Amino acid sequence: MEIKIGKSSRACRATERDFVHGDAVVSLIRSENQTLVREDYGMDAWDESYAAGALAVWNTQYRDPKADQLEPPETFSPLRQVFYEAAVSEERLELSIAFLAAQLLRRQKVFRLLKEFDQAENETRGALYADRISDRLIEVRDPNLTYEELEKGREALLERLKNREHPEEADPEHAVVQGAEQGNGQE
Repeated sequence: MEIKIGKSSRACRATERDFVHGDAVVSLIRSENQTLVREDYGMDAWDESYAAGALAVWNTQYRDPKADQLEPPETFSPLRQVFYEAAVSEERLELSIAFLAAQLLRRQKVFRLLKEFDQAENETRGALYADRISDRLIEVRDPNLTYEELEKGREALLERLKNREHPEEADPEHAVVQGAEQGNGQE
């Protein structure tokens, strides 16, 4: 028997209605003539009787490939998401997070360093990167961050990455306390 399970179909097997991006879908696999066959049903058309004789049944969401292409590429990488969120802020903690994330993305060869520069007027160093995935140019500033600021940025970066990869484990009270501590350090 050849085991080959394809992507979900674009339409409900029962109603022939096209799925829309994000629709809840019930999928099943059954064996027919020594081949595995996948069937997809919209939740509104699902009937338990369809599961009779199925080898596996599961719930999923329909993902339209066209809709996925419209999303910015950073939505698929937690590190890139954190970087782009932190890069727009002027807070020193956010700047240290953006700086550290940019260094990691450079090591992963997602960002390519184009040039480093000094800005004498505001005593900042900076770097210009090219994002290889989205073809964006990104300027990352380093306003003479201290080792203590970089360490706090490292801890915050790791916490944000952990929360993105395991949102069910995120501690909302810790986030509020951490945010309050950060606010106190800025005054």
